[in-house]
Amino acid sequence: MAHDTNRQGTTVEDVRKVVDALFSEHENQFGPDYEIYRAHVHRVVGLVALQVEIPAELVQPVGVAAFFHDAGIWLDQTWDYLEPSCGHALRFVDDHSHDGLVQAIIVEHHRVRRAKHQHPIVEAFRKADRTDLFFGFPPIRGISRQDYKSIMRTYPAKGFRPMLLRAFRQGIREQPWNPLPMIKL
Repeated sequence: MAHDTNRQGTTVEDVRKVVDALFSEHENQFGPDYEIYRAHVHRVVGLVALQVEIPAELVQPVGVAAFFHDAGIWLDQTWDYLEPSCGHALRFVDDHSHDGLVQAIIVEHHRVRRAKHQHPIVEAFRKADRTDLFFGFPPIRGISRQDYKSIMRTYPAKGFRPMLLRAFRQGIREQPWNPLPMIKL
């Protein structure tokens, strides 16, 4: 499959192994959303790798950031999950020289505008998450619709929208004055 290897040759499977090890460790905390969130994380990882090279030294931090990017929803039962997600992720990063990158990936993944952090993986992650949220729209420049559909076949989005709707309703109850606290300009 085209999405299993990025341009540099580092396999997406290395990142996926990091992600799946974390899912195995936290499986019970996601309840019925486990497979839905896992598929979302894997789709995002695949889309990131189609945009930029993931060097070997970033496999672990990117996998950790990918796993935890929305995990605070379940791990902390909050819709205002960016900071809690960062806190969890930073405890799992082996090489703390990458803490800033991990934090930027998580905090900036819902930015409306281009990512502030200069590392290309941060912007690639932002685009990948946004594209997956809207099922391929807006398309990411350089990624064919066929590549996106291939990722969707491997990691289907079944139940993704209802899961997001449930989380959004929780957010409205939690903070009716700020129902989308994760959105940044």
